[in-house]
Amino acid sequence: MIKPYHLHPAAVHFPIALLAAGLAVAGLRMRKSAPEWLGPAESWLLWLGTLAAWSTLALGLLAERTAPHKPLAWEVLADHKTLAWWTCGIFSVLSALRLWTVKTRRDGTPWRAAVLALWLAGFALLFSTAQHGGELVYGFGMGVDSGGGVFQ
Repeated sequence: MIKPYHLHPAAVHFPIALLAAGLAVAGLRMRKSAPEWLGPAESWLLWLGTLAAWSTLALGLLAERTAPHKPLAWEVLADHKTLAWWTCGIFSVLSALRLWTVKTRRDGTPWRAAVLALWLAGFALLFSTAQHGGELVYGFGMGVDSGGGVFQ
C-alpha cells in the first residue's frame, strides 16, 4: 500500500523540471534573434511549474504530518518547509508579473532583464529547497521504509 508521505517525493521532480526548463527558455529569450515561440513557452513552463510547486508543497505538508519522524532531522525539515514556502511565493510573484507583461504587451527587453533576475532568485531557492529535501531523505532517512519497500 502506498503511504501518503510517498506522494511528495514522486511529485518533486515536476516543478524542478518545469522551472529549470523555464529558466533556460527565459535565458534564451535574452538573445536578440530569439524566436517568438519562446515567449509562450516561457509563460507556460513558469505557470505549470508554479502550480506543480504549490501541489508539491501541499503534498510535503501531508508528508510532514504522516511520515515517521526523525528528531535529528527536525531543523533541516523546518528549513526545507520555509524554503518551500519562499520558493512558491517568488514563483507566484514571477507568474503574476509574467501574466501582467503578456496582457499589457510590456514584454520588452527592460522587463526581460527584471524577469530573468527573478527567475534566477527563484531557481536558487528551488535548488536550496531540493538540496534540503535530499538531505532529509539521504542524510536522515526521512520517509524511507526500513523493510519491505513501498508496496508492503
